[in-house]
Amino acid sequence: MNASEAPVFGEPNWNRYRTRVAEMLTDVEADMQQRGYGLSLEGLTLEVAERLSLGVATLEDFQVLEALVKALRPVAREAVRTIREQQGGQFALLLL
Repeated sequence: MNASEAPVFGEPNWNRYRTRVAEMLTDVEADMQQRGYGLSLEGLTLEVAERLSLGVATLEDFQVLEALVKALRPVAREAVRTIREQQGGQFALLLL
């Protein structure tokens, strides 16, 4: 599936899709922080697309996913912060 074909707000699968994107984004943020790297918004978008097996073959695909990643990035960062506090700085990395 290409990112531009993914569910949009108001569709029945929207909440599940948004949750999956947020989970993958949180995993990417945690992974990057643990490794001491940073990713730009474009890099995060491509990494999330890869982990979700979403196609970003066109500019429209990329822009659609990038907008969602941009909107969810504060949520992911808060999730990473919460995990760090709860686990004393330790993360369980999701290895795909």
